[in-house]
Amino acid sequence: MVTVDLFRLARNDHVLGHVRILREHNRSFHAVVSYRDAKERRDTQSYRLIADTRNHAIMSVLNWANSEFGGHCALLPLKSAPRSLAFA
Repeated sequence: MVTVDLFRLARNDHVLGHVRILREHNRSFHAVVSYRDAKERRDTQSYRLIADTRNHAIMSVLNWANSEFGGHCALLPLKSAPRSLAFA
């Protein structure tokens, strides 16, 4: 798998976690969310989503985060892989 994008998951200027978008060789995309839920657990948790396209993976993460953390979540870009790697 190749890392396509890295994002910071934030809500109201508070960082909730990080999101890594990965592309498999068969062109499916995985979104891996690493986050901490300070209310319930102190250790890092992760959640994985699978999508057909990069945009669908991003939208799926936002939908999941809004339902998990109560809305108004945003993905702030940390890094983008070169186009040659992302869409090869």
